[in-house]
Amino acid sequence: MRRWLLSMLFLSVGAIPAAAQRWTVEVQARVSRTQVGMGETVVYTVDIIGALPDGLRMPEPPPTEGLALVYPTPTVHRQYSLIGGRIQQRIRYSWRFRPVRPGKARIGAFRLQVGDQTLATDPIELTVYDAPTAPPAEVAPNASAAPDLFIEATLQPTIPYEGQQTVLEYRLFFREGLQVWRSRLVGSWETEGFWREELEVEDRPLPERVLRNGAAYYTFVLQRIALFPTRSGMLQIDPLTIESEVSLQPDPLDPFASLLRPGPSEPQRVTAPALTVTVRPLPDGAPSGFVDAVGRFRLEAEASPTEVSVGEPVTVTIRLSGSGNLPTLTPPRPDVDTSFAVYPADDALTLDRRGARLTGTRTLSYVLVPGRAGRFTLPPVRLAYFDPEGGVYRTLTAPLPELVVHPASATPTAPVATASPAAVHSRSFSWIRWLPYAGGGLLVILLLLLLAQRRRAARRPRPSPVQPDALPPSTLEPRLFYRRLEETLRRAAGRYLGEDVRGLTRSRLCDRLRQRGLPEAEVARMARLLAACEAACYAPTPPDPIQTLHDHREAARLLEFLEKKAPSEEGA
Repeated sequence: MRRWLLSMLFLSVGAIPAAAQRWTVEVQARVSRTQVGMGETVVYTVDIIGALPDGLRMPEPPPTEGLALVYPTPTVHRQYSLIGGRIQQRIRYSWRFRPVRPGKARIGAFRLQVGDQTLATDPIELTVYDAPTAPPAEVAPNASAAPDLFIEATLQPTIPYEGQQTVLEYRLFFREGLQVWRSRLVGSWETEGFWREELEVEDRPLPERVLRNGAAYYTFVLQRIALFPTRSGMLQIDPLTIESEVSLQPDPLDPFASLLRPGPSEPQRVTAPALTVTVRPLPDGAPSGFVDAVGRFRLEAEASPTEVSVGEPVTVTIRLSGSGNLPTLTPPRPDVDTSFAVYPADDALTLDRRGARLTGTRTLSYVLVPGRAGRFTLPPVRLAYFDPEGGVYRTLTAPLPELVVHPASATPTAPVATASPAAVHSRSFSWIRWLPYAGGGLLVILLLLLLAQRRRAARRPRPSPVQPDALPPSTLEPRLFYRRLEETLRRAAGRYLGEDVRGLTRSRLCDRLRQRGLPEAEVARMARLLAACEAACYAPTPPDPIQTLHDHREAARLLEFLEKKAPSEEGA
């Protein structure tokens, strides 16, 4: 059975045209900021997007002038999606650089070899200051008075127009010598008067080193939200409270001291104050047809088929894309005379949350049913909108093709005036009624194949619940190794306890293991390994390879012990 499935797969792959086998790859580069002070760091990120070949080697960091690499191995994030029947990858590499002297600095072109293609990005210029880049009012003369943990909120633009997208970003700052992880929202958080859409942020961020209030901090983005004011005036954004697990390292100058002597962790809450936003009303002088569209847009329209008979449907598709208030605006529609009956058919919204701003595409479909024969020139689709960046109103137009409508055939049909969209589609697409039968037959075949596969798998000997070889290899990139190690340890502890432990903190999990009778030496080993995993996720630099190998051996011993004890515990 498996050979048959593999043969079908190879035949399908062989049927792909040679032109489709070419790798289409895009490379994008950016920095976390272009102004940096001495003692701070800047994160350089490269996104490689497309259908990437297997065995793509880890790239080298770009050349720099006036900057030094903090650590040669980048953090790596991978994301997969299916587009047009092909798997597209997004691989993100991030390096951290520190300035070596004030003045101008430069990150050269990043180059990547993919097959016979050489891809390159543009160089990026930076300005390095002798002092921190924080505003002077934020720099305190006494660094010891600065808080250990705080949240900073920024809004861009700060005074938006009604309907304009404004991005709210919350950053968590923590002092050197602290380890912070498992940050989560506490309570409710309201933005009355705004339509809001969450933007994606890194799930395993690489913290930047900055100076605030005269002290060195590490910072990363907690949340990024796109807000659209629904009315003008003074609007309020609630305080945001975050709870994080925080531990103090024994030696603030050694970011990995806790890997040997982990300090106790405790949950700490920190709150960003409420924000008051002044929202400007839209200016006078709106053109005819303007309703509520604010932002920047592109408009496309098409009609198909362009030659029909009276009573047959014509589908008009309108695509509106850009960075405006796509979710809330009143969409355009075909402006036709009484010769056509117009029925809304579909309204689909696709949003891209991966960038610094929300973008997307809204696709609308309308069914036009002609009531008389003739040649008709459809008026173009129009959208009047306000461009907040230019401060002016603009109008977009998208032409539609000419339609040729022939007289209805002599075959008796229902009167056009009473024809509903459902009836029109029923006559035009009667073959659709057979789709459920075809789909049911395919489903039965798939269920039979799945049943046969499960029966074969049931005859094979099953492995023990926890096995030392389930450990991630110690040769992985350090942060990825510790992330997978934590998942493995928590799965093993969950099997040992017979419960879901994903929501438990480290201290609470260790208490549960003690209550279940795990020896104190093994509980201490679990606590130290979990502390090492959590520290590696947000530490300024990756752990030492020797320490990684040591933790791998310790974890193997702990998993072997849990494996031996689990059967007797279950029997008890």
